[in-house]
Amino acid sequence: MWYNISTAQLEQYLDENRWIYLVDMRDRSSYVQSHIRGAVNIPDEEFWGRVGELPTDRLIILYCYRGPRSMLAARQLARYGYQVADICGGIEAYRGKYLEGYGLRTGR
Repeated sequence: MWYNISTAQLEQYLDENRWIYLVDMRDRSSYVQSHIRGAVNIPDEEFWGRVGELPTDRLIILYCYRGPRSMLAARQLARYGYQVADICGGIEAYRGKYLEGYGLRTGR
């Protein structure tokens, strides 16, 4: 099963230290520039080759720039039996306290 979560819901999950696995699907340089604290960077072009790295015992939360690529990945992962969510609006929509990096406004 997959579903969308808002940036407010993500912030709540992070505040509560929920057992999640957060994946940033953007390219490596964008991840270095800014990302959500705790996110693992698995770029879109590497994602399906690295799917075996994803845990099966946690909620996987995906994000990309604005959401469409991570939403497609979330749908496919759900078909494989993963519990997965996608952040609505991607990192472009997130302005919370867990944003890290030197380019804190997520520039490409």
